[in-house]
Amino acid sequence: MSLFSLISRTNFPRKSSTPQCFLLPKAATNTKIETFHASSFQWCLNQPKNQSHFIFYSHLFNSPIHSFSHALCLWKVKVYVGAGGLGIMATLPTAELSDANATHVANGDVRVLHPVFKIYGQATSFSGPIVTVKVFEDNVLVRELLETQGEGRVLVVDGGGSLRCALLGGNLAQIAHNMGWAGIVVNGCVRDVDEINECSIGVRALASNPLRSNKKRTGEKNVPVYVGGTFIREGEWLYADNDGILISKFELSS
Repeated sequence: MSLFSLISRTNFPRKSSTPQCFLLPKAATNTKIETFHASSFQWCLNQPKNQSHFIFYSHLFNSPIHSFSHALCLWKVKVYVGAGGLGIMATLPTAELSDANATHVANGDVRVLHPVFKIYGQATSFSGPIVTVKVFEDNVLVRELLETQGEGRVLVVDGGGSLRCALLGGNLAQIAHNMGWAGIVVNGCVRDVDEINECSIGVRALASNPLRSNKKRTGEKNVPVYVGGTFIREGEWLYADNDGILISKFELSS
């Protein structure tokens, strides 16, 4: 699946309960678009005009949609173009997820992070299984993880809430995007904000700081972390959008 990138609908029409996802080949200019309907396994192949303007078919409305901008208006889709982009995942709105999973919210299986994170990157909505790393003013382990295949996962960086330096910059955000990470949540600072905001990846952080971090390789990978008022463990699921961030012990559905 490394040839494909994920386009996931981030805001579903309430009348639809079926996720609709799109797999976009990296070299989209000379390759066909494959539109995958998750429930019926129907595929629609259409030749795109270019990487950002193509023709595909809507199973929801039973009519052709003639441009990506048209699709944005109807479905508010987000495009993730990278070398990884493993599975087929759709980011459901966190408000709908929390409503549909009220029992899990009540028993603590689904938690909401404190609303302290600022939004960076072009992908304002993202989701995926969690990978954790715990560091303090040192981002070597962050880089090591982001240089591995992301496979649609989300990296949660517990930087101890330090605001004294940045743990993520524009270069690392681009690497993460290229390696197929769905998003990054930093309990700390980022820098190169303009560069991150040009990158098609989702990033959350407490603030920005122009100072770089230490390079001593201190910290721990794949350990439970305490971020945003809750413990977060490797393999749990994260859902983020403009409303906030949800953490779940398992993959959620509406």
